[in-house]
Amino acid sequence: MLTGNVLENHTACGDAEAEELLTRILSEIGEQLSDTGLSVYLGGSYGRGEGGVREDRQNGILYNDLDFFVFSRNSVPRAGELLHEISEKYEKELNVDIDFSRVMSVQDIRKNAQRLMMQELKRGYRLVCGEDLLTEFLPEINAEDLLFSEACRLLLNRGMGLLLAGEKISSGSADTDFILRNLCKAVLGSGDAVLISEGRYRWKIRERLALVMESDFPEEWKRLYADAVEFKRTPHRKKPSDINVFWQNVRDFYRSSVLRCAGTGKITGFQDALYAKFKRRGELSLKNFLKYSIKTKSFPLCGWKKYMAPAVAIRLDELYIALEEIPRSIDRTCKLYQHWLIFN
Repeated sequence: MLTGNVLENHTACGDAEAEELLTRILSEIGEQLSDTGLSVYLGGSYGRGEGGVREDRQNGILYNDLDFFVFSRNSVPRAGELLHEISEKYEKELNVDIDFSRVMSVQDIRKNAQRLMMQELKRGYRLVCGEDLLTEFLPEINAEDLLFSEACRLLLNRGMGLLLAGEKISSGSADTDFILRNLCKAVLGSGDAVLISEGRYRWKIRERLALVMESDFPEEWKRLYADAVEFKRTPHRKKPSDINVFWQNVRDFYRSSVLRCAGTGKITGFQDALYAKFKRRGELSLKNFLKYSIKTKSFPLCGWKKYMAPAVAIRLDELYIALEEIPRSIDRTCKLYQHWLIFN
């Protein structure tokens, strides 16, 4: 099995039981897909050798989702159906989500080359089956040259996770895994988004931790980031003594990062500051406007200029405001939530 992970382990701690389990699962999936013409990669935390292992083993051994990226030179009939069947089978066994991407073409690899997820995949993967198309078609991009829109994408996704975690806290949910995972992801995403926006991102999490600890962030936020890195390495189910206060601390770090990335100190005038930042970075285009219009089946005329920015950034100010307080419930028909479903 080819790998872009020089550490050889799937997990950060090298747990023998988890390593043996993952090796077996990947081998079985590879066999089931070997004659399909698909190139399937394990990416994400386990692909980079940074995957978590549960301390208590109460809900299985693995903690993170298994994120598979699927590519092919040619169309593969029924590929989606087959991948769905495999996903359902192993989700029941492992008690974690098994996520296969849509089948992407060689053109998709080239088109998405500047995406954070693709560049992280380039630097940490396991080729489960098929030919290694990434080596052939995906160029390496320096971490400091990532698009500013990737910082905004991170903020959109992690901010929505923070919102959803808040909803569970308000309802008294016992889903501790979901709450802690999304709070820690929001912390890491906040710090990482700032690093991307300032051209200081690094591929290794320990290098990002060092940069955060040397930054001008308040000491409380540095501790939050360091604790989130440790949680990623050894996840647990230990709630803070006051989960509401913890959520608020994470929220404060997140909202400060949103403003810092946009280059402004207040939410008033946020869209203007964001627009100016995208203009300086050369990421405004009519193509973005058309993409937004097609995907949302709308043609915004009022304030149409802001839609020339990448869609992942357009509703960050609404998300900032939505996080003013811990949400009692989330309106899943609102534009913010629907926008996230379309563009995340």
